[in-house]
Amino acid sequence: MLAAAGHPARFEILQLLVTGPRPIAELQTALGLASPGQLYHHLKTLASAGLVEQPERGVYRVPGHAIFPVLALAAAATDVAERSGTETG
Repeated sequence: MLAAAGHPARFEILQLLVTGPRPIAELQTALGLASPGQLYHHLKTLASAGLVEQPERGVYRVPGHAIFPVLALAAAATDVAERSGTETG
């Protein structure tokens, strides 16, 4: 789970999805990715770790069982960034 969420782009995807489901086009725009292939690669990795799911075609979300782990990861990353003097996402 940590390896999947540890990549900066995947962590940003999780931050976007924890607030609710989003269509693939919206994620691609928000992330500034030129290729949808890059986004699908990251989503596949996150889905394999159980951190995202696809409730309908072209829409992704963080499943209910993963919301608290994702929020915990975000809180830990923020804490580490603040202690080291850098910012996250």
